[in-house]
Amino acid sequence: MIIQKYSGAGNSFVITDNRDSVITEYVQSVEVLINNFPEMDGVIFLENSEKADFKMNYFNRDGTGNVLCGNGLRCTAKFISDNNISGKQEMKIEAVSEIYDCRFISGSEISVKFPPPLKVKTDFRLKVHFQEWWELLKCSYVDLGSQHIVVFIDDIEKPEVKSIEEVKTEEWGRNIRMHKDLMPEGANVNFIEVKENDELYIRSYERGVERETLACGTGAISSALIYFITRKQFKPIRLLTRSGEYLTVDFDIEEKKLISVYLSGGAKRI
Repeated sequence: MIIQKYSGAGNSFVITDNRDSVITEYVQSVEVLINNFPEMDGVIFLENSEKADFKMNYFNRDGTGNVLCGNGLRCTAKFISDNNISGKQEMKIEAVSEIYDCRFISGSEISVKFPPPLKVKTDFRLKVHFQEWWELLKCSYVDLGSQHIVVFIDDIEKPEVKSIEEVKTEEWGRNIRMHKDLMPEGANVNFIEVKENDELYIRSYERGVERETLACGTGAISSALIYFITRKQFKPIRLLTRSGEYLTVDFDIEEKKLISVYLSGGAKRI
């Protein structure tokens, strides 16, 4: 059985080829793999699909599954290519009952096409606790099959945050992720700083990983969408992740209607 480690812009996964369905006890298998590779953010099982070329069966490091992972899709495509499972430069991968078109742009650069989000809610308030302050924090919400809160640091009133480096991602992210208004699912949390060149600097706290990750693909899509909607910015949008690598988000829009979303970035074996 092939078991390898991959990184999508710093988001790290253990990937195993389970097309022969040897693994059936997923949660137990995730526990074993994460115990062996505690630095990893999640586990991906490559499986057969009846409606696509392959299926990505993704689990967070805590054993929760049935969620979408954008960086995981790119890593799955790279795993398939690296291990000569398919030589296709364009392939369809099933995940959480949807089909995602994955296309190799270059050796390690891969683009994934996503459908429009299931739900978007902009500019609402959550009462959260930051340090000694309680604040009605301005947030936005996106559900892509994975739920996300997006917070621009210039909307944080107390304490004043001048740089994303000042964000206490672990503490603040956990407080928002577990907020009663977001239960029972909870949400991933993305903090965004807008740079002078209209690039976004993103830091993400991921649900199920329960810590800050070096990148979050669906978080990047959610943040770029909110930036585009609320701040009337042009596309494509580049996001600098915590790993120092960039992700790019672009959109197809027809007659003011969002048709599809594209996430592009690197994927490599580590």
